[in-house]
Amino acid sequence: MIFLIISTIIWALSFSIIGNYLSSTIDPWSLSLLRLIISFLIFLPFADIKISKKRMIQITGIGAIQIGFMYSFYLNAFSFINVEKILLFTIFTPIYVTIVSDFFQKKIKKFFLCLSILSVIGSLIIRITDVQLLDVKGFVLIQGANFSFALGQVLYRRYIKNNSSLDYNLNEFVYFYFGAIIIASLGSLIMIDSLTYPKSITQWLLVLWLGAIASGLGYYLWNRGSVLVSNGTLAVMNNLVIPLGLLIEIIFFSKLINVTNYIIGALIILSSIYFSLRR
Repeated sequence: MIFLIISTIIWALSFSIIGNYLSSTIDPWSLSLLRLIISFLIFLPFADIKISKKRMIQITGIGAIQIGFMYSFYLNAFSFINVEKILLFTIFTPIYVTIVSDFFQKKIKKFFLCLSILSVIGSLIIRITDVQLLDVKGFVLIQGANFSFALGQVLYRRYIKNNSSLDYNLNEFVYFYFGAIIIASLGSLIMIDSLTYPKSITQWLLVLWLGAIASGLGYYLWNRGSVLVSNGTLAVMNNLVIPLGLLIEIIFFSKLINVTNYIIGALIILSSIYFSLRR
């Protein structure tokens, strides 16, 4: 559980860094590729070169789905909507995690599905805002990101559980980022004429932080933590980033909120996490 919490705190800060400092000057494909290359290099010294081809293909594919496709959708959404609406549109991830998990298990767990819906309701209360027609593109992109991330999480859990000899997959995680780099590289090649890069030392430092900490440490800890909790807890934990991300916006960027809605929504999300742990 602690791994999921640490990752959530890291990612809550990442929303604001991207939205307030990087998205207006660095194109999504460049940002995605740069941070993934940094993450790849962080884990390269731990690489297991004796890994079987089957496992290499599996973990590479999971990385391509969970981060590669997710970043492709998520980072492009910043071109259409602001941080607040990014947070709003991510609220459906718990439902996707539950549905995908139930699909693979061929069994509907109504209790966890209800908790996921409860988490969505809590997030909606916190982040409810006017949605314009122009926001539709951003919404669609974020749903693509949500589903990719949800599918990747469930596939990673199944991969680890089917390979019980793995010790938290540290030696294989470099291939996870390699899969993500493949997707980001393809997108960059397609959009090569519009690629832009950091223009200042500050921006390079922020990209380095995103690559090493948010993408590197963050996704490793999240995936490691995902196999230590139930599918239901994993699902509802996906929405904890919403109140934390908004809190960052309030403290550091003077965003105004409805305090009552924030408290009620946050309590609902925390309640859904609590009940999932009690199950």
